[in-house]
Amino acid sequence: MKVSVEKLPTSEAVLEVDVTWDEMEKASEKAYRKLVKQVDVQGFRRGKAPRSLLERKLGKEYIYQEGLDDLISDAYRDALKEHELVPITQPKLDAPTFEIGQPYHFHITVPIITPPVLGDYRSLHFERTEATVTSEEVEKELDTMRNQQATWSVVERAAAYDDRVTVDLKLTAEGKSISDLKDNPFELTHERHGLFTGMDEQLVGMQVGESKTFSTTIPADYSNEKLAGQQGDYEITLHKIEAKSVPELDDALAATASNGTFQSLEDLRKAISDEILEGKKRSERDGLREKVVTAVIEQAQITVHPLLVEEEADEMLHQLSHLLEQQRLTLDQYLMMTRQSREEYLETLKPDAEKRAKRQLVLDEVANQESIVVSPDEIADLFRAYEQAGQQLPRSEGQIRALAVSYRREKAITRLVELTTDPDPDAQEEIAVESEEVSAENAQAAALVAETLTEATQTNGLEGSQDTSSTHELTETPLQIHEAQQ
Repeated sequence: MKVSVEKLPTSEAVLEVDVTWDEMEKASEKAYRKLVKQVDVQGFRRGKAPRSLLERKLGKEYIYQEGLDDLISDAYRDALKEHELVPITQPKLDAPTFEIGQPYHFHITVPIITPPVLGDYRSLHFERTEATVTSEEVEKELDTMRNQQATWSVVERAAAYDDRVTVDLKLTAEGKSISDLKDNPFELTHERHGLFTGMDEQLVGMQVGESKTFSTTIPADYSNEKLAGQQGDYEITLHKIEAKSVPELDDALAATASNGTFQSLEDLRKAISDEILEGKKRSERDGLREKVVTAVIEQAQITVHPLLVEEEADEMLHQLSHLLEQQRLTLDQYLMMTRQSREEYLETLKPDAEKRAKRQLVLDEVANQESIVVSPDEIADLFRAYEQAGQQLPRSEGQIRALAVSYRREKAITRLVELTTDPDPDAQEEIAVESEEVSAENAQAAALVAETLTEATQTNGLEGSQDTSSTHELTETPLQIHEAQQ
């Protein structure tokens, strides 16, 4: 067969295939030998009926068509392998009716993943920012701890800022009830935001048993657009005033606030400082990683097929549904609350879905160029880490492939940071977990990973189907299936 492949700018490939009649004859003979073993012909055992009788039973064209179907599948599969094409979905086949004795031509159009053309990412350079902690930041955290240990006592005087008041409150806007609270506590503050902005200054100076009506303006940036900027009318009755008493900043507070972990205020200060510093370093590392990846993406020439964006949007919606389940809310309920259909919400996801698809394509190509691989032992370690965190992942091929793809991209980011920044002064060498013997369970997972990472599991035939195994923690997309073959 003569096969030509054209890759289009639209992230599609067109396969033009010419088949000689001699090739059609040979394919029909193979089809006959296959069919004769499957079809009963009176007077003959299966596999023994002559072709002429099988043609009489099934039709001559049927046998030729069966052979042609095999030729089409073979041509498609071989073209994918030879030209390193990664299909996103099933191809579109344009195969006209054949004529006996005549050569045949057909073509196949298939959406494919187009590897991005990366820029000179090794020439990029980013400076690390040194993280520091000020005494003001530590003292602010100590003040938060003091307030968490505060006690409240009833007082007989006018309400003041920092007091806690208990009130009945009715709030209306344009005659419609917005809030109706009974015996509700509020801590009076100078910095209230949201619906009740402006309320505190009206409560300051009130006495127990006093009632008051007043109006405020609901902030223009309030989340409910129908209420934003409207006048809010209050009816309030004050029932109780409590004053706050915070403990002294001393060793006793350190012991109480830390549940006995620290016995002195200085030890607590150092621990707080260390924790703030570690948080800043972590934030700096995350920010640096994102800055590097963004720069590499901006350098690259990326073509993303719309189907890939749709697939990523579906995956984002899938992830959202599981987050909602944890809040005991269904996706349908959420969509009803946001007044959107599934299709409308998917449209809002597409810009972010396209960014995610581009990011994944770029990281996959970086991993290819840097020869980054994920070993079976690394996957076994990942499974152990999930188990130690209380998540028992199924050791299916789909789950293993998803873990391998995600981890390979993480390694690609780490490599990019190494190439574009100075060494991290705080980097610590990873401590290898030594074990004389790998458990049978981990050995089995490692063997499966080794097989998965070396064999393509995508669709190769026109009638094939791709594995879509998934779990709530990790699910596969075409990008992940593509990456599993690298």
